[in-house]
Amino acid sequence: MIENEKQNGMTVYIDMDGVIADFFTAFAAANGKKHWKEIEDVETKINELAKTDFFNTLDLYPTSKALVELVKEYAGDDWGICSSPLRGDHKNSSYWKKVWLNDKGFVPPKSKNLVLTSNKGKYATKNGIPNILIDDKPVNIADWVAKGGIGIRYQADEDTLDHVKKGLTEALN
Repeated sequence: MIENEKQNGMTVYIDMDGVIADFFTAFAAANGKKHWKEIEDVETKINELAKTDFFNTLDLYPTSKALVELVKEYAGDDWGICSSPLRGDHKNSSYWKKVWLNDKGFVPPKSKNLVLTSNKGKYATKNGIPNILIDDKPVNIADWVAKGGIGIRYQADEDTLDHVKKGLTEALN
């Protein structure tokens, strides 16, 4: 943990898809497109991922390992993963996300900090203390903050790790 940084019981959560797992490139490729925004009826195509091992096929972003290491520097053992499983395929998609995390070496040291839920905001605070969420979706960040947590919006294909470092430094000081 970085000297002089005090978490005071905070947990720093990292989202998976769009943050450490390259969901969007794989999703586009699975649908024969160069970019996921070219896909017609995205919701239907996402639903077609149900009952597959799609989440275990995702690549890392070039910054994924460095991001997790950065979070560990700030959080010590008080870091985790907070990711949403597919609607209607919670058990299967959660299983494959766990397999992927294990294979990539991204399993948090505290098992309670591996959270796969469609209600991320539920984990925004712990005992009245705000937790931190690093996520690519503005709606997730807004909900997290509305529920008392600290949000850092980060898109691995657009933002730098300095953006996350600045957010963590501000949140923990």
